[in-house]
Amino acid sequence: MDSILILSFWNPSKQSPNKGIFIHEQVDAICKNYSGIVFLEVNILPSKSKLFQKEIVNGSLYANTLISITIYSFLWKALYINPWFTFILLKKYLRTNYNDLKLSLIHSNVIFPCGIVGHLLARHYRSKHIISEHWSKAENLLKHAVYGKIALKAYKKSKAIICVSSFLANKIKSATGHSNMIIIPNIIDTNLFHHIPKITKPEEIRFSCCATWKAPKRLDLIINGLLKFASETNQRLILNVIGNGIQKEAFLHINLPENVAINWLGYIPKAEIARILNQTDVFLHASEIETFSIVVAEALSTGTPVLASNKGALPELINASNGILVENTLEAWIKGIRQIIKISYNHLTISQNVFSKFSPESVAQSIEKVYDDVLNNP
Repeated sequence: MDSILILSFWNPSKQSPNKGIFIHEQVDAICKNYSGIVFLEVNILPSKSKLFQKEIVNGSLYANTLISITIYSFLWKALYINPWFTFILLKKYLRTNYNDLKLSLIHSNVIFPCGIVGHLLARHYRSKHIISEHWSKAENLLKHAVYGKIALKAYKKSKAIICVSSFLANKIKSATGHSNMIIIPNIIDTNLFHHIPKITKPEEIRFSCCATWKAPKRLDLIINGLLKFASETNQRLILNVIGNGIQKEAFLHINLPENVAINWLGYIPKAEIARILNQTDVFLHASEIETFSIVVAEALSTGTPVLASNKGALPELINASNGILVENTLEAWIKGIRQIIKISYNHLTISQNVFSKFSPESVAQSIEKVYDDVLNNP
């Protein structure tokens, strides 16, 4: 039987423990019920002393094959942005170690560099190719002097492009003219992120936010909005800030009003994030662009209403029954906080309305249908 190769360059590492987790969650869900999968993860990481050191780990994922290739180099950036180098490396490795491998389909995750490498491998193996796109900057790559032409070719030659939102799908379709755009959201671990009845305390309001705190995120709107609102209420305001980043450093030592407490939690396990969300009254998410937003979907899955920026794909997740969308001005965020704390939301209904859509089983079935449709059509 021919195999399906799933290719990823966005993978968790010691340096970036959360990178590409959503890709790995999808692969895990697919491999539970689908056979003939080879999951090849490629990591190109910095080294202070090595020009080129390659580590390969072979394993299994349920009944499927897992291959992890890691390259360490002080020239890692130059290697990472050279998809032709990676193509030659992977082609040689697969020919040497899996000479009898027959690939009917290659599934690449993100156009650069993975989608270009997948396109070159698909041409070499004469296999079909699909691309899952998550990247907000994918459209800009098509204008690049070096990579634009081959990126556009990779898109156009693919049998399908899977996008995590209509917002991203419309951008990619407009830029490429591709006719087979399929929307499949990221997975939410519904075993962790599910509704547990909230215990409210009239004397306090509990807020939470979660991100890698750098652009395009806007921690300034969240904190400054809360600080301004604090002067209007006698209630105690508690903000849990999950994640790290340069924006967090700017607020670590600010003076807080007596009725405001900020818990700087850094990166914490997902189980702990789920526990905090179930104790949160309102989730806050400020950003200049979003192609999906896993953290918003996770909050909604716990039944937590969301106040978020009216940007990107966020209007696809948030409506009057589960939150409020605001523009990215301080005045709009203060007004949004005033409004959302006055609304009595049905937390169970919020959770139920998104639960099945983002479950591992639902997402895996949607991707498997794409595989079957592509493989069964010319």
